Amino acid sequence: MSVEFLLPDVGEGVAEADVLRWLVNEGEEVTADQPVVEVQTDKAVVELPAPASGRVEQLRWKEGETVPVGEVLLVIVGGDTPAEPSLTKSADHSSWQENRLMSREPADKEWETVSTGRRRALAAPSTRRFARELGVDIHSIIGTGPQGRVMREDVKQFVQGESSQKDSHPSEEPRKVTASEEEVQEEPLSKTRRVIADRLLLSVTEKPHATHFDELDVTGLVAWRRKWKQGDNGPRIGYLPILLKIVARSLQQHPRFNAHFDNGRKTIRRYRSVHLGIAADTPRGLLVPVIREVDKKSIGEIAEKLGDLTRRAREGELRPDELKGSTFTISNAGSLGGKWATPIINPPEVGILALHPVEERPVIQDGELAKGWRMNVSLSFDHQVVDGADAIRLTQTVGTYTADPGKLLLELK
Repeated sequence: MSVEFLLPDVGEGVAEADVLRWLVNEGEEVTADQPVVEVQTDKAVVELPAPASGRVEQLRWKEGETVPVGEVLLVIVGGDTPAEPSLTKSADHSSWQENRLMSREPADKEWETVSTGRRRALAAPSTRRFARELGVDIHSIIGTGPQGRVMREDVKQFVQGESSQKDSHPSEEPRKVTASEEEVQEEPLSKTRRVIADRLLLSVTEKPHATHFDELDVTGLVAWRRKWKQGDNGPRIGYLPILLKIVARSLQQHPRFNAHFDNGRKTIRRYRSVHLGIAADTPRGLLVPVIREVDKKSIGEIAEKLGDLTRRAREGELRPDELKGSTFTISNAGSLGGKWATPIINPPEVGILALHPVEERPVIQDGELAKGWRMNVSLSFDHQVVDGADAIRLTQTVGTYTADPGKLLLELK
């Protein structure tokens, strides 16, 4: 009996996915739930598990090709067939597979043996990607982690060992490259960049953007964080988690910014809770993971969630549901520098706030030249929904809390 494995819809509204890498070959024996292919849907990279045990009879698509949702990815014959009827071509297949993807934990995989006698390494998806980026066959590496798991350091050590061997046995002189070959390099946009391009083009063509720039007094914020660092208050916390809490509180006082705008129906949907999208710079491009209900979380909880999401965004381990549902977006430019920006709104949201570095600058206080802590902010907004005066009021509210975070503490009691 053969089983046709269909590409599931692993994200809301996803119509297609790119085949990034096949993890099995035709003729290879696989077991149920063994990762067989890595695909990219929208902005998330996902490993798909085999729906049944058996032999891979056919891989229907090549790496790099774009597959529509519902099309057959591969065919498995023989072995144990699945108990779930939705593994055949049926309307329930996508939802069944999506549930398995969300509940599956790649780190729990054991070593597996394939028909060629080659072992399959136990490793996290991020470690597998790291090895591929370095051109290393991860199945050739002996892992030093729990249960023989291949760790990132194992990959580095393996690469260093190969480099040492190459140095001791230098190859022939490299081929000379002509000037014409050096001058031009053409490559298609990746799946992530295509999604980014489409969304940004939609935003700037459908939303009349306007940007308000402001300089905020952050003297109190700097003093509060210094005091936190000096005391025994738990884990170290940067400026961003505190600023996210401040922005969430400010949005509750200016609810027209914590909203979605339906351009077709000309309706505004306001939200009681604040779900902040955090723009993250990753090797695959700009991703916006979402921290939900920031207004209800403590600063420590925000810091922990922020660290987890940004790390997994860089390593390509975010689930599709972690990239949707934001009501307002923060672009944190503080770590990169710069003075001002004109960030593009993430539709269907109404605004996006860019936070720039916290800096000590010369300021005038009581008619005297002095030093003071300041931070620039750039607020882009949909002029169909809010006006410039609304934008000024929002940044000024944020500024009252950065100047005196104690005000926030009093209001949250």
